[in-house]
Parts: sequence; structure tokens; C-alpha cells
Amino acid sequence: MDRSMEPQPNDLFFYAAEGSLADLERIVKSHKDWLQHRDARGRDALMHAAIADNYKNFQFLHKKGLSLWERDSNGAIVLHWAAQCRAYKVVRHILQNSTGQELFLVKDKDGVTALHIAAAQSCNKMLKLFLEFITPNDNIFEKAQDKRGRSPLHYAASRASVECVATILDSSVLGLTVDQKDKHGVTPLMCAVGVVLPPAIDVCRLLAQRKMLAVSARNKFGHTALHLAVAAYNISVVKLLVEELKCQVEVRYISKMRTPLHYAAEQDQSEIVQLLLAYGAKNSTKDHFGVTPAHYAAQFSRTCLETIFATTGITEVKDRQQRSCLMWAVCAGNIEVIEFLVKRTAPERHDMDIHGFTALHLAAMVGNENVCKVLVKQGWNISERDKQDNTPLHLAAGRGNTDVVRFLVTSGANINDKDTHQRTPIFWACFGGQSHTLYCMIKEMSFQWRTTERPARPVTDALGRTPLHAAAFAGSAACINMMLGIEAEDDCLSSPLIGWKDNDGETALHVACERGHMACVLSLLKGGAAINALNKRGLTPLECAQEHKAIRDHLQAQRAMTRDELVKEAALTIWYWWKWRVKLRRKANSAYL
Repeated sequence: MDRSMEPQPNDLFFYAAEGSLADLERIVKSHKDWLQHRDARGRDALMHAAIADNYKNFQFLHKKGLSLWERDSNGAIVLHWAAQCRAYKVVRHILQNSTGQELFLVKDKDGVTALHIAAAQSCNKMLKLFLEFITPNDNIFEKAQDKRGRSPLHYAASRASVECVATILDSSVLGLTVDQKDKHGVTPLMCAVGVVLPPAIDVCRLLAQRKMLAVSARNKFGHTALHLAVAAYNISVVKLLVEELKCQVEVRYISKMRTPLHYAAEQDQSEIVQLLLAYGAKNSTKDHFGVTPAHYAAQFSRTCLETIFATTGITEVKDRQQRSCLMWAVCAGNIEVIEFLVKRTAPERHDMDIHGFTALHLAAMVGNENVCKVLVKQGWNISERDKQDNTPLHLAAGRGNTDVVRFLVTSGANINDKDTHQRTPIFWACFGGQSHTLYCMIKEMSFQWRTTERPARPVTDALGRTPLHAAAFAGSAACINMMLGIEAEDDCLSSPLIGWKDNDGETALHVACERGHMACVLSLLKGGAAINALNKRGLTPLECAQEHKAIRDHLQAQRAMTRDELVKEAALTIWYWWKWRVKLRRKANSAYL
């Protein structure tokens, strides 16, 4: 006989939900032990009957001993499932047979009660059924809160159910207030403003009319209902709040000091931007970072920026770091806004922020080649320097923006320009750990890493350090390997790059040890670095690595020494040598005699 045709325990769930009472009685009689069986979600047959709203089968299974208190794997009882599936008769049966037991306050693992579920189902009939069995003594206000501290009113508002919200507010036995906040300070109105559905307008109006102060309430993050409505791009609710409920538009989000206009401008919500400006929103209001709504608009929306400029009458504005809207558009790579601002405001090409960065510096840093092309075409100087004498080429090299580096070089940028520390872009590539860019700069674009005269020496900065020192300082083993590989192919230095000392007598190995970069130490040792080289302070790499145990242990395993150990070793070597010479001399004298 084919065992697959034999009844299985899971068949009970089908009969409980879809079968006739006679079929269910027959299978229970044959397999009574199956009543204790659970599905993959921990649900028993009673829950399956409730889910299908099979009232007769539910009654039968309940009489057979299946408990109303049994929980599934998420902690839900049968009343949760009955409410979820709008099983009206089953819910009434459960509530009638659990008088005094408050099954409607039993919480699942998320703290959700069946009352929460009923409120969230937008089924006013079901909600009113629950209210028939609730008394003021049940203390719903305190007991019916989920883990987030949300009440059934929050749930009804989140589903934009006008009838359920009205029923809850009108109920004297529930005692739920319109301005009740969850653990994050979120009110039911804040839940409703995020629902982009037509009924949400009526829910928001109802909640606000019950208590106007709810409109100006803030959550723990400082958001008002208007902030959240704008963030949800809920235009109809924003209009309700601003036009009908006269909500204040110049209200700031406390922690970041942003107004609703900041959010609307950032999210390219041109209609909301226009509405907020019409009702008194100001572009002059700056957030915690000193940024205006126009700056945020410059990143993403020419339309919003045009609206702000046209309404406020401004042509340009700067943030706390003295960055203009044009600079923000450059950082965002918004060429449409860049071209709009260049034509409209004729910006000063040498305009800089507090760091001395021009728009071209910023474009080079973010690595947008197309923006760089637009700016150069519009007259920005490729040789402009910031406060550290860095050109856009330095910054592009440091960020590994190879395409921008190549564009600037072909546009005439000087590959040997030096910053205040006498560092060329090669150094910046090493400091940034940009090994691929470093390779392209030297091999493809002929950047100089050594002098051209013979004997050649590596290019050095004001500290006498080479690009290899820079790579060791930054912790870039890839750049170290790249530089050593390039040197091996060239083979024209007066002395090896690996042993080159800076003004303090330090090799790249000293620097790597002091900075604690193990990968760099390994690469340098593999490249032939002198493990016991002394700097001008008389320190070996081992002594420079005293704060980095892993490096120190590795060096000692490779017979690295401190200066004192070297002195002792040298003295011992000399003593043995002298002893050997004396012994040879005595042998020679004995042979002569």
C-alpha cells in the first residue's frame, strides 16, 4: 500500500478549516492524538478553524479540549487569529466563553493584543464587538500597549480607518487619548500622516479636531506631524495641516534643526516646496549644519531650487562652511543645476569655502569627471590652490579618481605642482592608498617619482620623505609593493628606495613600525628593508614598534634588535675577533721559536 495515501497529522488542519463537521468528527475519532499536533508556525487545529471562520468546527474542537490560551510560535492565541481573519462568530464565542479572563489583553511576542489587531483591520463591526466585553476596570490605556508602546488607536490611525478611530475616541471604556505617545513619542496623528491614502485626510482632521495641540506635538526625535507628512510625500495631508489646520511651517526638527522645507527640498517635492513657501516657510532658516533648504534642493532638484530662488528673491546662499548652492550641486553631480546656476548667477570662479576649495576642487574630490569637464569649460582654473596649496590634481590623486586625474593632466594641469609640504600628487596617491591610480600616474601619465638627472634620487617632500614613506605612513602595503615594483623595473636610483632615510634618518620601515601597520612591515621586509637601521635618535624599527606587540614579536622573530642590543652584539663580535687575532699571533710566534 502506498504510504503517501495514508492520512497524515497535517490533514487535521484541512478538515478543521475546510471540512464538514462530520468529516472532522470522523478523523478526530480515528486519530485523537492529532489534536496536539502543530503546524510549522506552532498553530493547532483550533486556530485553523478560527482562521477559516468555520464556527461549527471551532465549537467542536473547543469542546474536545483545545484551549483558547494555547499560543503559536509567535506567542499569539486563537483570538489573535480570529480577529486577524475577521471571524466574527468565532470572536464572539471566545469572548463569551472567557468572561473575566481578559483574553483580549493577551499579548504575543511583539506585545500585540487581539484588540490591536481588531483596530488595525479597519473593521468597525469587529472593534465594536470587542468593546461589548471591555469595562473601565480593564485599564486598556496601560495594558493594551505593544512593545513600542503603541495603543489600538495608533494601529487604527496607521490604517487610516476613520470609523475605527472615531469608535476608539468615543469609547469611554477604552480611555485612549488622542495625544497618547508611544516609546518614541509618536502620536496617533503622526501615524496617520504617513499614510498616503485618501481616508488619511479625514483621520488626520478628526484627530486634530479632537485636540489641536496634537498638531504641534513632537516625537523624541523632534519631528512634528508636518515633518513626517513631508517626509512621506503626503501632499494632501500637508495641505490639510498647512491650509486648514494652520500648522506652523517654520518649526524645526530639534536634533538637526531642520524645517519641513529642508525635507521637501531634499526630496524633490516641488509642489510641497511651493506650498510651504506660500505659507511662510523661509529659506534663510539653517539647520544644525548651517545648511539652507536651497542647498538641499541644489543636490537633487532644479525645479525646487528655482522655486526657492524665485519666491525668496535670492541668487545664492552659503552654508556654515561657506559652500554655495553651486558647490552642493557639484558634490551631488547634478549637472542640470550646475548649468542653471552658472547661467543665472554668474558665480565667481575663484570662490572658495573655508578650506580653500573651489568648485573644481570639490568635483575632483568626489571624482565626477563630467562635472570637472563642465567646470573647466566654464572657466574654473585647474591650477587653483586651496589653503594647503593643493590643486584639484592633488585631491583627485588622493581619492583614487583616476579618470579625473587623467582629464586634468590632458587639460594642462602641472603634474609636478607641490603643496605646502612640497608634496606632488604622487605623494597624495600614496597617502590615499590608491595603488591603481599610482600605477597609472607613473606608468601612463609620466608622473615623476624620481629625479631625471643621474645619479637619480627619489622625489622627496619637506621632511625628506619619499612616496614610499608616505605609503608606509598611510598603511598601504599595495602602494609599497607598487613603488618597489616600479623601482625594480627602473633600476636607476643612486641608492635603493627601501633604505632611503628622511631628515630624521628614518626609513619607511621605521615609519610603518611606529604607525603599527603590520602589512606594510611585511612588505618592506620582503623588499629587503634593513631590519636594524638606526634613525638620528638612535632608534631601530623594533624600538619604534614598542606600542604594537604583533609587529614587535614578528621583528624579534626575525632577529631584530634594540640599539643597546646592537651595541652589545657589536662589542661581543669585536671581542671574539680580537681574541681570534691574539690566538693567531701566539701560534705564529710559537712556530717562529
